[in-house]
Amino acid sequence: MRRSARVVTAALAGGALLAACSNGGAEPTPAAPTTTVSPTAAETTSPSPSPTASGDDGQEDDDDGSTAAPAQETDAPTDAADYSTDPQNDPDWPSAGGELLPTGVRVGSHEGYERVVFDFEGTGTPGWRVEYVDEAVEDGRGEVVDVEGDFTLQVIATGVRYPEGDDETGRVAQGSYDAEDADLVEEVHVTGIFEGQNQAFIGLDEEAPFRVFTLTEPARLVVDVRTTNG
Repeated sequence: MRRSARVVTAALAGGALLAACSNGGAEPTPAAPTTTVSPTAAETTSPSPSPTASGDDGQEDDDDGSTAAPAQETDAPTDAADYSTDPQNDPDWPSAGGELLPTGVRVGSHEGYERVVFDFEGTGTPGWRVEYVDEAVEDGRGEVVDVEGDFTLQVIATGVRYPEGDDETGRVAQGSYDAEDADLVEEVHVTGIFEGQNQAFIGLDEEAPFRVFTLTEPARLVVDVRTTNG
């Protein structure tokens, strides 16, 4: 019985040895678990292009109202009036009220003339009357306004409304504007709105001929002052 048991044990050991040899002598290694890695957002999504900043129309910001931004536009209607030192007004003067809000003043120097632009916000076209005056007298108060320059053009615009509701005080044109980009125009002073009219004064170094017209989209009242003869 003991001999038979040794034979069986030897046979089992031999079978195990043969199995080990058939595997190259190494124990089998368990397979590692498979992990699925999702691509990151940076790998699957193209970066969005940065928004392009939309530029303005070349005008300088006027934060404190002390300096008029330059008037860059040079367009004028073909039926603009000739230059003259006589009083000028639109054909419908005096016109009725409207919904325009005066928001800015710009002064620019161009070949043969200097341009003062009064900007408006809202619908409609301003009515106007422009003339030389002996003194800059503020409507309503009757006080004389000190405007730089030897000669003064008074500009009256109609079709305007009073600021109200959400209108910001700093967004409404009022006060003095230095004309840094001009030689003939020394200053523009806006007294404000009184009885549906917006009053302003242009101080000049000489009594030069002028012309007046309006532009649209947005609404603008333009006063060109001639700097050369012809």
